[in-house]
Amino acid sequence: MRSSSPPPLFNLLDEPLLGVEDDLGRRGKVTLPGLLARLSMGEPTSLTAVQAHQQHAVHAFVVQLAAIALVRGGTAEIAHDEAAWRALLVGAAKADAAGVEAFSLVVSDLGKPAFLQPPVPEGSLDGLKNEHFLPSADLDVLITAKNHDVKVDRLEHPDVEHWVFALLTLQTMQGFLGAGNYGIARMNGGFASRPCVAFAPEHGAAARFVRDVRALLDARASLLHERGFATKGGIGLVWCASWDGVTSLSFADLDPFFIEICRRIRLSPGADGAIVARRGLSKAARIDAKESTGNTGDAWTPVARKDGKGLTMPEAGFSYDRVQDLLFGEWRAGAAGEPRAASGDRLWVGQVLVRGQGKTGGYHERWVSMPPKARRVFARSDERAKLGERSKMWVEKAASMRLKVLKPALLTLLQGAPDKLKFDDDRADSYLRRLDMAIDEEFFPFLFAHAEDAPEVADEAFEKKLGKLAEAQLRAAIDSLPVPSARRWRAEAHAFRVFSGAAHKHFKLAFPPAPATAAEPLPAQGDSP
Repeated sequence: MRSSSPPPLFNLLDEPLLGVEDDLGRRGKVTLPGLLARLSMGEPTSLTAVQAHQQHAVHAFVVQLAAIALVRGGTAEIAHDEAAWRALLVGAAKADAAGVEAFSLVVSDLGKPAFLQPPVPEGSLDGLKNEHFLPSADLDVLITAKNHDVKVDRLEHPDVEHWVFALLTLQTMQGFLGAGNYGIARMNGGFASRPCVAFAPEHGAAARFVRDVRALLDARASLLHERGFATKGGIGLVWCASWDGVTSLSFADLDPFFIEICRRIRLSPGADGAIVARRGLSKAARIDAKESTGNTGDAWTPVARKDGKGLTMPEAGFSYDRVQDLLFGEWRAGAAGEPRAASGDRLWVGQVLVRGQGKTGGYHERWVSMPPKARRVFARSDERAKLGERSKMWVEKAASMRLKVLKPALLTLLQGAPDKLKFDDDRADSYLRRLDMAIDEEFFPFLFAHAEDAPEVADEAFEKKLGKLAEAQLRAAIDSLPVPSARRWRAEAHAFRVFSGAAHKHFKLAFPPAPATAAEPLPAQGDSP
């Protein structure tokens, strides 16, 4: 008589496996439905085992999962208790022809899905040859060649939840890593990244969860119309569908809120009872989305209006000029990236783990406070457009202060006030970067504080602020940079004269022309190229 398969292990629906902490520091363990209940009812909740680079993956997952479950449960009400969320999740899996095993981490029956692990139609793990004994290292999305940023195998004794979050991050955030290791659909190319660009009512996970679930539900009709998703019966939990590593799914097969996977992987018990992950290659991406160039209807990914490509973040991260472009430039925000007055949005948030070819460009996160003035402006499209024009001009002014005012002054100091400056001298670069960092700290608070001021008033104030920040860097350089003692006094005097002359030339609001009777300031020694 044929023996039955061992029962599934680590069932997220019924076992409290996820560590949480409230705003008073009290800790406990909850089930997945219990987590959704806490979030949906606004209870202060943070997941204690989630690492910084996993934050967006986890947030996006629970939001998409909740939205899929609510749609399939025929309700728009977000707040539910644990029992109700369990029933909704079971119903969501049933719609994709799966059962409760879809939320179990280890399922021995390979003909059934496990959590974020598709069924293996071959009925054997022989084709999944790569083994991982820890939920870090190359199972996660990090690529840290020398352990500088995050120690690769720092989890020597991982808990079940570490496997949950590593698996979740891998399947929903990973890119291309060589032949047979295809990346996710929701990014613009295999070496790109899946960013979070959104507004939020507060930092807390619960408020963000409720807001973004509502944003997804409100955007569903337009997603169905624009992207060609299945209008009925589309796959939402992609890991529930069997995958042989050869076939791909199209958008027409999918629900607009689909939660994808990108790798063939199964978790099983090891010889000592610990979890072992077995991973195999595939001959095709799970979702055929190459032509979409990252425009997949993702709630957190802006899409360029010019070419329809999803945002790919550079290694510089969310610098003030990049955030300015995302807030006001030619980008069409995802559902979570548009301000929602009804949600009480008070923050803009950007999160991304920048990926590259065989490397990561670091984890970047930025929160920008949106004071009442800014929120009033953002509520009116014409006023937002005007503020966008001003912010774009201010970014240009900042570049001018850095390259046309401070740089010539610094080079004059360093080179001992020569007759002609050598602009390829890179010794001033550290102070130029410091100026940019100082501007970065001031840019948005200053922009929003003057959001309702007349243009000439706001521009003059910003030019004066730039002048003070740049002069502070010049004085710091004078105090610390090595200058030949025989030429120091001449170099310092000429540096200030060059600074003053360039400021009067390029920033006439803050530095109006001197009276005709006054001595003419020394002209800048040519603008920095």
